[in-house]
Amino acid sequence: MFRSIMQWSSERVRDEQLAQLWRYLDPERPPHPDDLERDLLALARAWVGLMTDFRDHFSLVRHIYAEAGHIPAEVLDAWQEAGPRVVGREVASAMAALGDRGLIDVHDSPAQAAVHFMALICTEITQLSYWGVSPLPPEEADRLTSAGVRAFLRAYGSAG
Repeated sequence: MFRSIMQWSSERVRDEQLAQLWRYLDPERPPHPDDLERDLLALARAWVGLMTDFRDHFSLVRHIYAEAGHIPAEVLDAWQEAGPRVVGREVASAMAALGDRGLIDVHDSPAQAAVHFMALICTEITQLSYWGVSPLPPEEADRLTSAGVRAFLRAYGSAG
C-alpha cells in the first residue's frame, strides 16, 4: 500500500512539474536569449511553489529520506521511476534543447546541467523550509530562486 501511495503521489507532482517545465521551456517555442533568465526564473518559482501546493507529497518525501534504510530498494526505485527520474530526464532534454539553440553551454552533459539547475533553484529553500514544513517568506524564497538562476546562467551561459 505504501508503494502505491508513494507512486500515485509522485506521479501527480511529476505531472505538474512537467507541465510547468514545458510551459516555460517549450522546445517548440524557445525563449529569446534576452528572455531565458525570465523563463528560468518563472520555472524555478513555479517549482518551489509546488512544495506548498503538494504539502502531503513533500511530507511523504521527507519520510522517505528519513527512512530510506528501512524501505525496500525496489520500492525506492519505483518511487524514483514514478517521479524524480522522469522529471530529471525531461529537464535534461530541455537543457539539451537550450544548448542546441546556443542559449546555454551544457558542456556536453545536459543531464548534469539539469541536476545543477534543480539543485541551484531549490536545495537551499528545501533545507531552510524543511521540505516546505516551515515555508519561507515569499521575498526570501524569491531571492534564493533568483540567486540560483543567476548562478546557473553564470555556469552555463550562452555558448555563442
